Amino acid sequence: MKVVIVNTKQKSGGAAIASFSLFKALQREGVDATFVTTEEGENGKGVVVLTKSLFGRIKYKMKFLWERVIIWIANRFSRKGLFAVSTADCGFDISRLPEVQNADIIHLHWINQGMLSIKGMAQLIASGKPIVISTHDMWYSTAICHHAATCKKQSNGCKDCPQLAGNSRFDLAQKVWEQKKELYKENVTFVAISKWTDDCLNRSALTANCRRIIIPNAVDDTLFFERNRMEIRKRLDIKPEETAIVFGAAKLNDKIKGADMLFEAISRSSIKERLVLIMFGNIKDNDDFLQRVPCRYIHLGSISDKEKQAEIYSAADFTVVPSHYETFSLVVAESMLCGTPAIAFDNSATAEHIRHKRNGYIAHYPDIDDLKDGIEWMADNHSGMRMECAETMRGKVSPQHVVQQHIELYRSLLTE
Repeated sequence: MKVVIVNTKQKSGGAAIASFSLFKALQREGVDATFVTTEEGENGKGVVVLTKSLFGRIKYKMKFLWERVIIWIANRFSRKGLFAVSTADCGFDISRLPEVQNADIIHLHWINQGMLSIKGMAQLIASGKPIVISTHDMWYSTAICHHAATCKKQSNGCKDCPQLAGNSRFDLAQKVWEQKKELYKENVTFVAISKWTDDCLNRSALTANCRRIIIPNAVDDTLFFERNRMEIRKRLDIKPEETAIVFGAAKLNDKIKGADMLFEAISRSSIKERLVLIMFGNIKDNDDFLQRVPCRYIHLGSISDKEKQAEIYSAADFTVVPSHYETFSLVVAESMLCGTPAIAFDNSATAEHIRHKRNGYIAHYPDIDDLKDGIEWMADNHSGMRMECAETMRGKVSPQHVVQQHIELYRSLLTE
């Protein structure tokens, strides 16, 4: 069985981590797997990087910029929300790659920002091979947005996208919707990475009638497990009497990640004097971000080393994920594998990992006082949850478990 996995990035972002983890797990199971991407990283067996050559890098940059320019124009020359939508106007033609032509299964993950165009997707689907699509956000079930928020236009047909700055005679959302309407054929199967993303697929006129299955992302439990907690706390200069909270994201000041709600919840808390907030991730174009943290904090910057991330989770008393939405939440899964319970809102996929007051705390979205109550409750009740956290999550997201679900899916599609 030959499987090609396609994702824009290899190491940057949740979709990249999840898709590459699946690729490696497939190889360990003896599957002839190939990973097609635009991002340099691990260049081992089966990795095809489309930007290895200078020409490839220039080509990718031009495709990336061209799509942003079209969105910028449709957005009335505003940069606000420039990356909240994608049109898949242009991308690489990977249908000619020998690995793709010889594949039995083509598995698409996150393919935006110059990787694949809608036309390129249509070429792959037209090959007649089984096409599997993992949904790491809502883009496959909307016209152009990656998260629809409160908008429900995708249930009938996207137009006049509220994420673009005002109406335009050139309706970008409607144009892309029309392109997508005939895209998904009978040989397409969607893999929802959570019940929440499955619900998103079910609510869209584009994907409601498509074949779907729920398989979570794989998280490497050989990297994420509980380390020596006290030793790491000492190294990070966390005092024994302090309650340590983790808040991590690729971009900490991304509005979706909810840092403002977390800061406000901490500021309202009666225990903020004993809290220390451990943060990892970039902070972009926001000089006063750290000044708004209402308690003692440790900012460790961007950390790509998974073992270091596991140490941070292990050192903490609990993790807080105050996001406005998460399609899966690697942070919650990784934290719980390390034995560290988590707090999250009940509005998206994060709540699927947590059993309220058993291995974490679920707050009502967007109730900041409930988030504050969760922080105070967890500060006194976290210690008895560590074993259940790890056991619950290991049975759900271990690569061995997840890869077998994918292999069973691939085999069933090939049998058909």
